[in-house]
Amino acid sequence: MNKLFIVLLLIISVLLMVFIFVKKISASKNTPTLVCLGNSLTAGYGADIPGVDNREKSYPAYLQNRITIPVVNAGVSGNTTAQGLSRIRKDVLSKNPQIVIIELGGNDLLQGIPLSTTQNNLQKIISLINNGNRKIYLAKFYSKAMAKTMLAMLQITDYDEQTALIEQYDAMFNTLAAVNNVELIEDIWNGLSEKYMSDNMHPNAEGYKIMAENYFSILKPYFRENNMLK
Repeated sequence: MNKLFIVLLLIISVLLMVFIFVKKISASKNTPTLVCLGNSLTAGYGADIPGVDNREKSYPAYLQNRITIPVVNAGVSGNTTAQGLSRIRKDVLSKNPQIVIIELGGNDLLQGIPLSTTQNNLQKIISLINNGNRKIYLAKFYSKAMAKTMLAMLQITDYDEQTALIEQYDAMFNTLAAVNNVELIEDIWNGLSEKYMSDNMHPNAEGYKIMAENYFSILKPYFRENNMLK
């Protein structure tokens, strides 16, 4: 009798633990999140050590300190728009996003991927994410100064050619934002001088704080409206 009682207690305990575990998973799946989809600028590349990701000092980590909902860092260094697109279901949609920030395109430029391909990939990303209820932000990966630095790395140094290419990228981002009714983040590089950089294309830890503030200033009205501010 005692043995039977002990076995029943063990079974009840196991079932209770399973119930609690399943409930936690269910609650987690139903919790709205902010997902940051991007490349090295999202992954925190170079925050402390040049060439190394540090998610704890990335811009999504700084946003997490300011808001109440979970922030998911879906940044992968080196990702092109095509690679970002391939991760949408696993790294974005599965996280129950209420807000999504898309920061991609820099590696397309550096790899010489045609602008039309980049635009098509970004459009597919937005279309997959946009269910009519999510807030989507599309971030330019460059300022004019940063774009010129990147173009110079490609040995494109002619002023007119640089200007024409930057205008084409500007037109692409403006079109994507307008057609899809998503909010465009114009300048994530505002305030980032040379002393806040770990190399010529990535911030250091202090630089990522500044970058995070640039993101936060754009998203803050939405956070406030939806009672997400700490």
